Amino acid sequence: MDDDAATRLLVRLSEFASELRDDERALLAALLAPGVAQAWQSDDDVVGFDASTWQPERLPDRLQSAIRDRDVRIDGL
Repeated sequence: MDDDAATRLLVRLSEFASELRDDERALLAALLAPGVAQAWQSDDDVVGFDASTWQPERLPDRLQSAIRDRDVRIDGL
């Protein structure tokens, strides 16, 4: 995977998110938050001791149900 692919993905996600309703955008943010937080975490950070990093929270119930109902899974990462 190259830098161009990562940049293209971020541009496409931004465009996609701009077309979402507020409630949909909030759910997308809940899904993306862990990865974005990880990108900002330095290698020197001790996981669990930095109050500024994203803390895991429960996904909204409706989002959990939709993921399970559609058997959404992430493979190959």
